[in-house]
Amino acid sequence: MTKTINTNQWKKIKLGDVCNVQTGPFGSQLHQKDYVLDGTPIITVEHLGCRKISRQKLPCVSDEDVTRLNKYTLIEGDVVFSRVGSVDRASYVMKEEEGWLFSGRCLRIRPIDQNVNSMFLYYYFCQDQFKEYVRKISVGATMPSLNTKILSDIIVSIPPLPIQRRIGEILGSFDAKIELNRRMNTTLEQIATALFKSWFV
Repeated sequence: MTKTINTNQWKKIKLGDVCNVQTGPFGSQLHQKDYVLDGTPIITVEHLGCRKISRQKLPCVSDEDVTRLNKYTLIEGDVVFSRVGSVDRASYVMKEEEGWLFSGRCLRIRPIDQNVNSMFLYYYFCQDQFKEYVRKISVGATMPSLNTKILSDIIVSIPPLPIQRRIGEILGSFDAKIELNRRMNTTLEQIATALFKSWFV
């Protein structure tokens, strides 16, 4: 039997009180001409939208730029938000993405309070209700956009840390199974295509 979570234990807090919200490098700090073929990946809006960050067409920067832009380095547990356009898109930074950077079109959320679990926060941001709210509070007439103040001022509901961890673990395990099934389906499709070609082509 599934236990009912007592929401009376949840506290409403301002995101900026428990997390550092950082905008990516702006203007003269990083240009497209600074991208290199082989280097450290930098995440843009196009790579966000699900828990795992997309590896499709990742731009890269040199070691010199990584050192110069170390303020924008990612660590495991960071959540990267889209700052412009699809402002409700976010992804969770995994261990293998530590040391990557994020672009000026993104915002990085990093918990600074030990009583806040970053995986729980990510799934909190994934709620349809939260996404709708973020779209409503975004600014800009032609293109929606967020900034550090807007995101920092958002009120979130946080349960005790053990409950946060449990929620993050359960939803994370479901995501892992979904990803495994997706890979298996892709593999089966490739096998079926190969067999079809060997038999009929």
